[in-house]
This record gives sequence, C-alpha cells and structure tokens, in this order.
Amino acid sequence: MKTKFWSKYFMVFAMSLTLAGCSPKPVDFYSLSKIDAHSHIYTKNPLVMELAKKNNFKWLSVTTESRSQEYIDEQLDFAIYQKENYPNSIWFTTAFSMEDFGKPNWISKTIARLQKDFDNGAIAVKVWKDIGMVFKDEHGKFIMIDDPTFDPVLDFIASQGKTLVAHIGEPKNCWLPVDSMTVNNDKKYFSSHPEYHMYLHSEYPSHQEIIMHRDNMLRKHPTLKVVGCHLGSLEWSVDELAKRLDAYPNFAVDVAARICHFQVQDREKVRDFIIKYQDRIIYGTDNEISESDDLKKRLDEFHNIWLNHWEYFATDAIMTSPIVDNEFKGLALPETVLRKIYFENAVKWYPGIK
Repeated sequence: MKTKFWSKYFMVFAMSLTLAGCSPKPVDFYSLSKIDAHSHIYTKNPLVMELAKKNNFKWLSVTTESRSQEYIDEQLDFAIYQKENYPNSIWFTTAFSMEDFGKPNWISKTIARLQKDFDNGAIAVKVWKDIGMVFKDEHGKFIMIDDPTFDPVLDFIASQGKTLVAHIGEPKNCWLPVDSMTVNNDKKYFSSHPEYHMYLHSEYPSHQEIIMHRDNMLRKHPTLKVVGCHLGSLEWSVDELAKRLDAYPNFAVDVAARICHFQVQDREKVRDFIIKYQDRIIYGTDNEISESDDLKKRLDEFHNIWLNHWEYFATDAIMTSPIVDNEFKGLALPETVLRKIYFENAVKWYPGIK
C-alpha cells in the first residue's frame, strides 16, 4: 500500500512540474473580439464586412486629409453607407477642411459642419499630417496644430464627448539619411519619393518642432481625448512615447503601420512598455481598400496582416519580416492585455463605439 501511495504521489508531482514548465496555451485569434481601429474603408462592397465577421473583427474607418470638403465627403459617403447596412460592425470618423482657414467665418463654419457629421454618426475627428507639413498661413509660415484658430474647434470636439484622432508628423526616419533609417519600408519609400524625404528639405519643420507643437496642443486641451495615430509619431522610442503618456493622461496611441518599429527595439523593453501602458494602446493597421482595388487580393492581404500581427503580439514565435533586417521574437502578451489592445481600449477611447 505504501509503495503504491508514494508512486502515485510522485507521478502527480512530476506531472505538476511538467505542466508548470509549459507555456500557456496561446489565445485563439478567431475567438477574441477585435476592432481594427485605424482602417480606411472606401468601398460599398459587402465582402469587406464579411471578411471582418469571419475574423471576429469590427472596423473603425478613418476619414483623412483636410484639402477639401469635397474629398472628405467622398470618404464619408462610403462610411455612412456601410454603417447604415452594418450598424454594429463599423464606426467612422470625420475630418474638417482647411479651405478658407483664417477667414472670419472658418471657425463657425467648421463647427457647424462637424455637428452635422456627428449627427450623421461620426464618433471622432481626424487631423492629418498636412497640418504642420503642408498648409501655410498668409505669411508663408506652416500652420501647426496648436494654432489658436483651432482652439474653439478642439474645445467643441471635447464638449461633444468626441475624440481627436491625430496624425501629426511622420516617422523620425523621414528626417534621417536613408542609410540611417531603421526599417526597410521607410528606406524604400523615401528613396522613391525624395519630395517627401524631409532630410532633403531643410525649409520644412523638423520632427522635433512638429512634435513640440502637438504636445503644446495636448497641454492646451487637457479634457480632449486624443489618440495619436502611428504611435504618436514617436515610434522610434518607447521611452519617448512613455514620457508623453505620463504627461498627458487623455492621450493614447494606436499602433497602425508602426508595429515594425516595435520589432527593431529591445524586445523586453517593448513588452514591459506595452504591459505598463496597456490601457493606452489601440490596435489598428492603416489598411485601405477602395472601389478600384482587386478586392480578393486586398482582402487576402488584410487577413494575412491580421494574422501576422497576432503572431507577434500573442505568441513567442521567432519571426522574420522583409520590413526589418533581423529576426525578432513575439511578445506573448497576457490575454488580459490582448483584450485591451484589440478591443476594450478602442471602446474606452472612442466612446461612440457601442
């Protein structure tokens, strides 16, 4: 009897040690509710919505650019159509036009138009990098996001409980020589488009200057919820980004089109950063689809991007990517953190998402 008892005891003990040494079972991609909270849906084709449903995703379609109200309206037409047909699967932002900026009626006209868009279902307002890098005032000076003319508009957005989605600036690589850039997609893009490579254009504002004005806007409007697109254009350093998250409690960031910049930084530092600021980070891809695209090809690309990002965030796999030079290891984030990044934070920072 004693021999059988101890044999059974040691068997159970050995099994418990084995189980304790196993990695936890990865969270299933398809079972977790998710929101791609930075996408551009410029089509009325229902297959886009079917793809999201199959992958347990919902959409936040981001209206972008400020060059004209006509262009903004074209984007809103697609978003409103999809919202009317799939009310619980997609939400959308609006934007405001910079046409006639600085004229006496620009503020009242802009606020009235935003009110109309909110009434039509927009849950946030996007400002794009053309503020700070394209538009100039009557003196030829670049218009920055902390310009006093914007203050009444930003106050109105805050008063309505809406969120400002801010793509202010570009990756820091944009201001570096090509051979000093950290990721290959930036090297390729700026080599092919020297007109957008700020390193070659000293007459344009510096990265530091643009970020300074963005931070000043955050200081001026502490009650305004702001989601900084693309890791708040501080993608190059989780330490720099942490400083802003500490300084501005109503500031969060999405990871759209900047996950590769996590992958070239120290893995443990990035993982610790995400866990520490798990309530301030929102998943998004910057995926775009339009009526003229090869729909099947684009939807396959969407699906593969989602799976690739999931492998990086949810597992500890050793991975490679053409975007970065060296292999990297997945972050294997806890399930509670994954749920926040992929779903709960979008609901928190965009109150219009139900």
